[in-house]
Amino acid sequence: MKGIVDRIEGNYVILEINGEIQSIKKEKFPEEIKEGDIVKFKENKFIILKEETEKRRKSIEELFNDLKE
Repeated sequence: MKGIVDRIEGNYVILEINGEIQSIKKEKFPEEIKEGDIVKFKENKFIILKEETEKRRKSIEELFNDLKE
């Protein structure tokens, strides 16, 4: 299962998974988790998919820059 971190609220990470929002305890995530990270559930915890996250951030940045022009 993959998801995108929408936000962090207290001890919960709010994830968007297949268009649905889910709240999951922060303890299941790495300490460096942040908004916008793409994560995958593996071996009873979430891992950050760093390459996918970076590609998504660059794509969003390019779209934003296109809008400014």
